[in-house]
Amino acid sequence: MDTEDELVKEGDKKIKEGGWPASGEIVFSNVTMKYREHMDPSIRNLTCNIQAGMKVGIVGRTGAGKSSILQVLFRLSDCCEGGLTIDGVNCKDIGMHLLRKNIAYIP
Repeated sequence: MDTEDELVKEGDKKIKEGGWPASGEIVFSNVTMKYREHMDPSIRNLTCNIQAGMKVGIVGRTGAGKSSILQVLFRLSDCCEGGLTIDGVNCKDIGMHLLRKNIAYIP
C-alpha cells in the first residue's frame, strides 16, 4: 500500500508566515484521478476556478464524482494528471497537516 506524502514539509513555515491561504482561490487544472492504477478515472480532465469568497455546492447523481473531488482537495487521493492550487500554491508542495487544517467543507 502506498504511503501518504509528508505531514510537514520544508516550505510550510514560510507559506504559513505568508498568511496562506489569504483569499481561498482554488484552481483545478485538467485534474484526472484514479483510485487505483488499473481502474478507470473517477475524475477526468476537471478544470475549474473557484474564486476567492465563493460558496460552491457540488451536486450530482450517485457515482458522478462528488466525493472524488473532495478526495483530491484533501489529498486523500492524488491526481494522476493535472494539478490543484490554492491561492497560487501547488497543493503537492504543502505538508498534509498545513493543507488539511486550513480547508473545510460542509457535508
